[in-house]
Amino acid sequence: MTEDNSQPLFFLSEILGANAPVIDILDIGAMIEGDPRYASIYQAGHGRLTLVEPNKDEAARLEKAFTGEARYLDCFLGDGKPGVFHETFYPGCASMFEPDPDVIDKFISIGTGAGSNFEIIGKAEVETTRLDDISPVVAADYIKIDVQGSELRILENATKTLENVLVLETEAEFIAIYRDQPLFGDLQVFMRAQGFVFHKFIDVASRCFRPLYFDENITAGMSQMMWADCIFIRDFTDLAGYSEDGLLKAAYVMHNMYSSYDLVYVLLNEYDERCATVFANSYAKKLASFPHLPKFLLNMKEHSF
Repeated sequence: MTEDNSQPLFFLSEILGANAPVIDILDIGAMIEGDPRYASIYQAGHGRLTLVEPNKDEAARLEKAFTGEARYLDCFLGDGKPGVFHETFYPGCASMFEPDPDVIDKFISIGTGAGSNFEIIGKAEVETTRLDDISPVVAADYIKIDVQGSELRILENATKTLENVLVLETEAEFIAIYRDQPLFGDLQVFMRAQGFVFHKFIDVASRCFRPLYFDENITAGMSQMMWADCIFIRDFTDLAGYSEDGLLKAAYVMHNMYSSYDLVYVLLNEYDERCATVFANSYAKKLASFPHLPKFLLNMKEHSF
């Protein structure tokens, strides 16, 4: 059973008061599939949004969903070179990489045949844009990225942007469902070189090998991990690399989105030592008032396509 993490246990602003930060949020591949994790932060007035979504229909849905001020970019992010965009039957499977039927068709509930999610229904030559080349510069304390295989290519061309990022969530695959795509290990090596450490997996997806499935749920896996959302955070082993503002922003994100209560305490304690505040103690007391703290870690996602 997974826990509902659409709303935080309580808002960290209850502890921080007037010190509660405003988070610059960058969502790359912002197609709506339920409430985004940052929705509660944005709705509380503590988030500034930049949304990247080249699909015009999905971009229109975003404009209806986020009625406040937000910056919309309809470009294909990448390395600044031309590429081929593979449009699929289910828009959420579309990619700059080609779906690989030799892998995908081995698993139940997904496929590349007619009417299947990964069926290619069109191809288009597109120009890609480097994130670091966008003007005005895109501000980002927090990045969420879901682009079906292009994550590493985008990030490799966003090193200037990443210098100010504190937390990053990216979908990553463990097996290559798109031809020649980078996998989680490639992303982890790159992110480590940029000063980040891997924090945890959430929304882990699995599928059964055809033709089997169990418990009458064709989207529930049995053994093969296929993809997950991966959380990276600015290296917490060297908190000297955090500014005071960065400590509060990272704590705010990790509490409100990811229920990483122990890490949040560490970040707040560092802020207290620098600024003579008592946020960590107040936070610990607040946590102690709950008989159960929900975990958001290695939860299986068994209800998607």
